[in-house]
Amino acid sequence: MAKYPFLTHRSGSDNLYYKRSVPAELRAPGRPKQVWKSLGTPDRSKAQRAYAAKHAEIELLFEEWRTADNRPVTEAAFDKAAPSALDLPVTPLTPALLRRLADDHYLNIYENDFAWRGGLWLKASADEDAFWRGDIIKHPTNDWQKHKGQSYSYYALLMEEPVLEEVFLYSVYTARRQKLRALRRLYQLGDTRDLEPSADDLLRLRQVGLCDGDRNRLLRKLMQSEIKALEDLTAGDEATFDGIVASQVPTSHESDRKLPTQPAELASVLIEKYIETTSREREWPPKTELRKRSELREFLEICGDKPINAYGQEDGVKFKDTESTLPLYRQQASFKGLSLIDAAKKAEELRNKGQDIEFLSPLTINDKIGSVSLFFEWAKTRTGGVANPVAEQGIQRRKNKRQGKKVHPWTIDELNQMFAAPIYVGCQSESHWKQPGQTILRKSAKFWVPLIGLFSGMRLGEIIQLQVSDVKEKDGIHYFDVTPISVDPADDEAVDADEEKSLKTSSSQRAIPIHKMLFDLGFGEFLDFRRASGSTRLFPEYEKAKDDGSWSKQFSKYFKRFRESVGVKRRGVRFHSLRHNVEDALRNAHVMKEARDAIQGHGENGVSAEYGCGFYLETLNEALQKIAYVGVNFPAARDPEDQAILTTTAS
Repeated sequence: MAKYPFLTHRSGSDNLYYKRSVPAELRAPGRPKQVWKSLGTPDRSKAQRAYAAKHAEIELLFEEWRTADNRPVTEAAFDKAAPSALDLPVTPLTPALLRRLADDHYLNIYENDFAWRGGLWLKASADEDAFWRGDIIKHPTNDWQKHKGQSYSYYALLMEEPVLEEVFLYSVYTARRQKLRALRRLYQLGDTRDLEPSADDLLRLRQVGLCDGDRNRLLRKLMQSEIKALEDLTAGDEATFDGIVASQVPTSHESDRKLPTQPAELASVLIEKYIETTSREREWPPKTELRKRSELREFLEICGDKPINAYGQEDGVKFKDTESTLPLYRQQASFKGLSLIDAAKKAEELRNKGQDIEFLSPLTINDKIGSVSLFFEWAKTRTGGVANPVAEQGIQRRKNKRQGKKVHPWTIDELNQMFAAPIYVGCQSESHWKQPGQTILRKSAKFWVPLIGLFSGMRLGEIIQLQVSDVKEKDGIHYFDVTPISVDPADDEAVDADEEKSLKTSSSQRAIPIHKMLFDLGFGEFLDFRRASGSTRLFPEYEKAKDDGSWSKQFSKYFKRFRESVGVKRRGVRFHSLRHNVEDALRNAHVMKEARDAIQGHGENGVSAEYGCGFYLETLNEALQKIAYVGVNFPAARDPEDQAILTTTAS
């Protein structure tokens, strides 16, 4: 026979237990079929040392039950005429019955507590953000006490390096203590009303009723039993928590050490305040506000939503490591529906198996780290004890910026692939632009936007938001007036708030001469068509995105599909690459850098930027008309005889 036959584990607990079935002759309504007693330790050798005491305790309990079962019932023990609280036969409340009912209630408190904390733990582990917000169980944020003349808070100590399991167990412990204090107070007042349902359940199980006097005795005994159960439940935790706190409180020679500060607001709450305040102060456009909020929410998803002073360097490392292995295209089937952490693990796993997975660029990762860093620096001005977890997590980039650059200009072959597409040589219709046909989309943004980009260097958003009135003429030079001001066509002096435009920087506001190639291709007729239609915008088929206020978003999605449809899938080639083509064309035409920057909308550095009004329109026009792309077969001209102009250089 085993030396410790009743020693076992219990699901949901690390501690070892004494488990024993109740003998058949002692089983009765209200008594458990099995008795479980915690040995208070997961260590087997320690549990074996505590085994004998628990075994003796259970043997004594069984003997008490045997004695009570054999005790005779006397008629004088109760008043048969007394009214019953339940519609059951009135039974005398013998000491044995009273003990049985109290023991049953004691065990019920243990079982209910086990089920209660188990249910809370399932919720907390499934939704950590909800736990840290205090939605699952209230956090003990006001547990400051005195110890050896020093103020301390074990909760604040835990939140310096928060671990879910530890904070959860302490929250359960403090909830029990609060319930115990309230129960003791009720006992002092003699208020047993809350025990009425428990008493009814216990009596119903045993099929007995009590007179009023016995019922009051039972209620008082049940309250004592519940207080004892809660005291036993909290006793072990209390010794553990108070011992840890005592060890953390500084002694006299450690007076320089800082005590844990009180927990602060959750990061998610502060992020919304930060976005609202900073967006207003810095006048962020909707697109920037959306991007900043998205990047900060990524940090919360990766590191969890915690009090703002609970983040440390390990959170910054985790954020950087996860972002560094995130796939660039998370909408691919392999990553769709995955969390950020799971997507990063999956991408790294696929890369290790030899698949060609493109990760986020160092520039993008640094941008996200920068957004998180700025938020924490802002939080420092509002809350004490805040550390910036990403302060030193930036990625060091190569000094040679042109080495491995992300965006590349289109090659001559790629441009020819684009201009040989059905859109430019004949397609079925606007909606069926991939299929060959007889229609050239000369009245569509699909036709003109890439051409304007290739011969002006304008950004996609700048082109899409152009108004018809932005095409102007001065001294015989036609130009695009790139400005954030939208003019009401019914009143040249009025600003149209509904068509508010946006520019990347102040230097983006500029006048860009229109290359004569565009007029050779029919831009003048297209402009007349737009004016005759009454449209205020040059490309009204593409609206501003409702989610982030971006003018380029819709066309950018289309252009990716178009580019891939003509076989241009090289990494680093996109619409923005056309600006690189313009830069190279101007550079090869020996246009000086200052003029190139003025055309592209790049800011001027140094003291000279503070003087003058910039280049004359005539100077810029002379420079821009030098743009040429030798070997590119542009779309057919308005008239067949003009085609010869387009197959050579644009000069």
